[in-house]
Amino acid sequence: MKGNWGLALSQALFPLLRRGLEGLGDALEQVALALSTHRAYLFRLEERHGVWYASQLAEWAGPGTSPQIQNPALQNLPLREAGYGRWLERFLKDQAVAGPVASFPEEERPLLEAQEIQSLLVVPIGVEGQLWGFLGVDDCQRERRFSGEEEAFLRAVAEALARTLELWERNRWLQGLLEASPLYVARLDKEGHLRYANPALRAAFPQGLSLPVAEALAQPGRPRLHILREKEVVEWHLLAVPGPGQGVLEVLALGLDVTEREEAQARENRWSAFRKNLLRVYETLMAEGLSDSIFGLILEAALDTIPAAQAGSVTVLMEDGCYHFVAAKGYDLEALRQVRLRPEEPLSLTGHSEAQVFTRKDLERFNARLDEKRRRVMEEAGRVKEIQAILSVPVYLAGERKAFLYLDNFEREDAFTPLDRELAQAFASQLGLLLRRLELEGRLQHLAYHDPLTGLPNRLFFLEKLAQALREEGRNLAVLYLDLDGLKLVNDLEGHAAGDEVIRVMAARFRAALRPRDLVARQGGDEFLVLLTGLREAKEAVAVAERLLEVARLPCPVGERVYHLSTSVGIALGEPGLSPGELLQRADLALYRAKGEGKDRLAFFEPHLQEALRREIHLLEALREDLEGGEGLWLVYQPIVDLATGRSVALEALLRWRLAPPSELVPLAERHRLMGQLGQWVLRHAGEEQRRHGLRVHVNVSPQELLDPTYAFRVAEVLEETGCPPDRLVLEVTESSLIPDERGRDATRALEALRHLGVGIYLDDFGSGYSSLERLAELPVQGVKLGQAFTRRLGAPPNPQGPAARLVAAVLALAKALGLEAIAEGIEDQATLAYLRNLGFPLGQGYLWGKPEPLRL
Repeated sequence: MKGNWGLALSQALFPLLRRGLEGLGDALEQVALALSTHRAYLFRLEERHGVWYASQLAEWAGPGTSPQIQNPALQNLPLREAGYGRWLERFLKDQAVAGPVASFPEEERPLLEAQEIQSLLVVPIGVEGQLWGFLGVDDCQRERRFSGEEEAFLRAVAEALARTLELWERNRWLQGLLEASPLYVARLDKEGHLRYANPALRAAFPQGLSLPVAEALAQPGRPRLHILREKEVVEWHLLAVPGPGQGVLEVLALGLDVTEREEAQARENRWSAFRKNLLRVYETLMAEGLSDSIFGLILEAALDTIPAAQAGSVTVLMEDGCYHFVAAKGYDLEALRQVRLRPEEPLSLTGHSEAQVFTRKDLERFNARLDEKRRRVMEEAGRVKEIQAILSVPVYLAGERKAFLYLDNFEREDAFTPLDRELAQAFASQLGLLLRRLELEGRLQHLAYHDPLTGLPNRLFFLEKLAQALREEGRNLAVLYLDLDGLKLVNDLEGHAAGDEVIRVMAARFRAALRPRDLVARQGGDEFLVLLTGLREAKEAVAVAERLLEVARLPCPVGERVYHLSTSVGIALGEPGLSPGELLQRADLALYRAKGEGKDRLAFFEPHLQEALRREIHLLEALREDLEGGEGLWLVYQPIVDLATGRSVALEALLRWRLAPPSELVPLAERHRLMGQLGQWVLRHAGEEQRRHGLRVHVNVSPQELLDPTYAFRVAEVLEETGCPPDRLVLEVTESSLIPDERGRDATRALEALRHLGVGIYLDDFGSGYSSLERLAELPVQGVKLGQAFTRRLGAPPNPQGPAARLVAAVLALAKALGLEAIAEGIEDQATLAYLRNLGFPLGQGYLWGKPEPLRL
């Protein structure tokens, strides 16, 4: 019961203590006021011939409240018969009746509402173990529910009243009550001498006690509160009243032992401080983010919450297997950071699983085993000076003692209480949670900044380090952009798991080939980035790039195969004012140049590459717009002629574009994966125009198109849409599209399907590839075209005895031997025509018959 209830109880009991039942009216008034009610009363219950009757004996009614003491309905009221059987049953079970009247059973309400009662609280009174009556209060203005403390207060008054009644009825007044009461009761004269002390008081204070009676005597009739703190904490209520002599005052004292209440309050205050200090830690955490400084914040919060802790520190188990100091208060942290505490050492105070106190004697014993160097550091830091007690608390993470919180006292070995241990353990638990969060954030940060396949830093990490290097070094750095050559072949033949293994191998090689201060990161796919810092001249970057080229060329075993790959490297040197993105773009342009020059080499960024990039972006956007809108693209045709008759037997469809020649358009489309869309456009328009000229139409096919597994279906779809007969369409492919690997086999299967459909297949630039004779015999082709390079090397006029003439004759003989039609390209004069015709070429093509032109009919 809190202090205000204790005071109210003493005020209610004093009238009974002084005047017995004559003070009942005053006692009821104090009860009503304490419970903020408007009426208080006492009823007598009697059982006569099996019927229980209730009669009101006493009442106090506040201003504006109608008294009911004269109400005849409240005299000899048969409880069960009047509808109050529920009340009787509860009283017999020592239970209260309480709450808003509106919530009571309907039969109980009329009599209560007639008394203007809105809410009531009634508790039974037992005398000598029998139900004697009940004590109650009425609230006549509001509906309310009474708290447990309010009921406890009324029951305490009822208990005191029961004792009073019990003793009064036996004519012993309050003596028995006082003798049996656990409360401390005393009468003191004006000098403070005891005139009476009940047994409870005498047992608690055998040496007597001293109370400030002067304060009570200064204001007679007004209770005074005094807290006496000795071995126990007692709350005394003192009241000066008239004594036995005329004009003589004496002091009545009522004492309550509130030691447990005080301890509970102190405990709650300490835990409240814990919550407040911990909240401050988390507010800082939310504002500034999680970092190692959190250890110091937790330590400060613990010191603020546990007064016995006058200094402290935190150690954390690191990767070297030792505990390191990460926070300290009252000591030199920088000095302590030099100390490593091994778990097996007693000084580490790590052998315990729960909070434990170590005294100065323990520390002296442990320090004796400490080596001289660490002892000196610890003493200089102040860590081992004059400590009387250390409260050491383990911090657990995933079942492992990952850290320790140490709280130190310099005054007493018994400074730390059990509550201090509980609070320290609570702070240690919070440290464990924060350690877990630090660990998770560290993992998340590693995932955010590293490539999961290779373990290398990723692009984001690389850009941050590059930005830092540009700020600090400016021009003494270089960025290398690497792209593996040939990885797609590995993926196609062995699958992406094999490709991933190649990437891991190359990543390890690149990392090993670099200097310690250099950084390699995975850009994504088969691309890597390298940051070189501290360069004195550009040739240092060249030396590193050449090492990377060398290690990339080393055989790369994957499964049962050994692959021979290479890499292309673009280099961009740092310049003041460049952003990380701009420098990376320059390296990318240099890489583009290296790959364009044949791969497996390095290239430096040059300013004209920037202009080339801008042009490429412009052309790419325009090409996409033209493909979507169907404008800006058209076909021109070059005839294929029967050399014997000079008659056109076929037309080759050649693509033209408004913004770039074919030599620039086709590589652009290939680089940006637009050849499928562009080839489809050519195929559809060539098929539609074939119906107009009626001749066979030759269409060039890109390797990218042949590698599309749906290519044969798309050709068949175009033939059906345009109405072009399959035997009127010839697809010209290069030997490089049909190399003897998995991709070449897929392309060959697509061509075989088209041959079954009736579409003609020609090998373009025949003789410039590297197919074996056996392979050529197996290819699903019906004709070949001799490349222009061979025709031009014949000379003007052709020299029949020259090596070029012998080579052309050999190619023609090979085609005839394989049963293939042969077309000679690049015929530009009559002498060449005559030579090729005499040699036996049936078909030819060239500027002799005109340049390619749009179809005219």
